Amino acid sequence: MSNTDIICGGCRKSIEDRRYLRCSACRLYYDLDCANVSEQRFYNTMSTDYKKVWKCVICASQQPKVDNTNTPVRGTAVGVTVQRGAAVDTSLNLDLDYMNDTAHNMTIEMTDFQAFVMEMRAFREEMREEMRVNRLEMKRLNDAIAALTGRVTECEGQVDVLRERCNKIEAQLSAEKADNTTLVAEIDNLKLALNDRDQDLLFTDLELTCIPEQVNKNLQHLIGTVATKLGVELAEQDVVSAVRVGRILDATQTPGVLRVRPIVVRLARRAVRDRLLEAARVRRGVTTEGLGLPGRPCQFFFNERLTKSNRQLFRRARQLGRDRGWRYVWTRNGRIYARQYPGVGSVRHTIRSEADLGRVFGLDAI
Repeated sequence: MSNTDIICGGCRKSIEDRRYLRCSACRLYYDLDCANVSEQRFYNTMSTDYKKVWKCVICASQQPKVDNTNTPVRGTAVGVTVQRGAAVDTSLNLDLDYMNDTAHNMTIEMTDFQAFVMEMRAFREEMREEMRVNRLEMKRLNDAIAALTGRVTECEGQVDVLRERCNKIEAQLSAEKADNTTLVAEIDNLKLALNDRDQDLLFTDLELTCIPEQVNKNLQHLIGTVATKLGVELAEQDVVSAVRVGRILDATQTPGVLRVRPIVVRLARRAVRDRLLEAARVRRGVTTEGLGLPGRPCQFFFNERLTKSNRQLFRRARQLGRDRGWRYVWTRNGRIYARQYPGVGSVRHTIRSEADLGRVFGLDAI
């Protein structure tokens, strides 16, 4: 019979290799799993003789118990044979076949015990080897953990150094920020001081607006005529200069109503300027009628001349005043003022910077 034709008597599966045992009683084949025999025991500790007399579990359980005449509870049997139980002669009280069977069974039992001991010893050696390998693995793992712990400690030290440096940089930045805030405040104060000084240099200047432009017109003579119309007599030496300022607009390139350029008048004394301003305030609504200017008569205005910064700030303040319903926004002596309501109870506010716009008209005005 070939190996491919061998069928296990326990699981009824084909045995494809030579790892099997054959029962000496029923002559059936069993693989090692069904025979309950390990491979190590099969190859190392089971002798060839033992394999020849091996019996399966079923056959071993059906085998009758052997009579043990040496049991102390039972009396000594004299003249009784094992096979028949008949009385025999005392010289033949020992059955040779029975002794041979008993010796054979004891040999099998001792062989099984020795195989068990050898298997346990092999298992112990395997466990020792496993423990040795595990110890080596644990040692390598401990070494790796120790190295990793050292690296982590080093990284923590570097992190502490970086944190300390960051704290120093933040403290330095905070100090520099405070210094920058102080510097910005000082710069703003210097800008205000310079603007006030520039404004003071214009204390004798006026702006005359809404006067139609005329080619080759003598502006100093025109200023004297306008002053006479306001009721102020000006001597020739009272007017230092009179010029139009701003970009000249070309009517062909900018169709529609053109905004005439203002006339900047510099007077010899501040008192003369104040008289002209007061006369212009008293005679509000006066027009260019009778001044000999082309076009329809129109209303003209005398105003204080402001620096560029003050002029932009005044324009912004007037726009915010109109949007928020403030009654008065005006200038006097180069300063910008605002009052919400008429009367003594209304506070007069001074506006010198963009921050003052937020303080007077609200933070959303900035």
